Amino acid sequence: MKVKKAIIPAAGLGTRFLPITKAVPKPMLPIVDKPNIQYIAEELKKAGIDEIIIVVSPDSEVITRHFGERAELEKRLLSDGKQKLYEIAKETRSFNVKFVVQNEPNGLAGAILCAEKYIGNDPFALLLGDEMIYNEPNEQSCVERLIDVFDKTGKSVIATMEVFGDDVSKYGNIGIESEEDGIIKVNAIVEKPSVSEALSNNAIIGRYVLAGGIMAKLKALKPRNNEIYLTDVLDELAEKGELLASAFSGIRYDVGDKLGFLKANVEYALLNEELGEEFKKYIKEISKKL
Repeated sequence: MKVKKAIIPAAGLGTRFLPITKAVPKPMLPIVDKPNIQYIAEELKKAGIDEIIIVVSPDSEVITRHFGERAELEKRLLSDGKQKLYEIAKETRSFNVKFVVQNEPNGLAGAILCAEKYIGNDPFALLLGDEMIYNEPNEQSCVERLIDVFDKTGKSVIATMEVFGDDVSKYGNIGIESEEDGIIKVNAIVEKPSVSEALSNNAIIGRYVLAGGIMAKLKALKPRNNEIYLTDVLDELAEKGELLASAFSGIRYDVGDKLGFLKANVEYALLNEELGEEFKKYIKEISKKL
């Protein structure tokens, strides 16, 4: 079965970005002039995903407004002859987005289960909004790569990257049984291990394609510390030989971290057609003072 649906969890409190996240949900923080969550939606649209389910908190109406219609704004832009701005505004409602509310903060697996009524037993992509991956326009994106692997194998597949030293304990970690043609057969998962407990130097990053039936497996889990953990299901799949991994291509930004957020803004500004050249000159000027 083809992957045509995706979930974006966006119900976190965003405490690392206080005080701005008291009023603005973290997925709406801008990378130059576009909220992070729109970049995620664009990645999914490019990959041929027909339906995006965004899991929001009860007070995240700003996200729903962003993806909705602003008829008066669009009408005003057209009447003022601002066609380019009109197209930018219209693009935000071009995504087939559905919203579900996560009332109880019970972790990533809890957020996924909130979308069950839309997913059912279908396979789906899962993209975490804290991570942005830049690819060149003609380059295969991370989620496109995962979908290709799923289409060929029918097995759940996760994105991975190599990490070293203290960074190992920041991520879920995979055990590697074998690797062929860039596809890793995973035999175990551990959540944020110490360096001595790590199974490999391969970390899980925020891109997944999960086979049908995952919802039932999540519902069968027993909570730990008032949360249910996706990694518990992934570990179960790994033990049965039903989990694969693939390294991503492109440049990854951890925009859930302040430094990563700033790096993404700088590099996306340099790539911006309108701002890039002037911004490059500015960067060169201020670098002389460092």
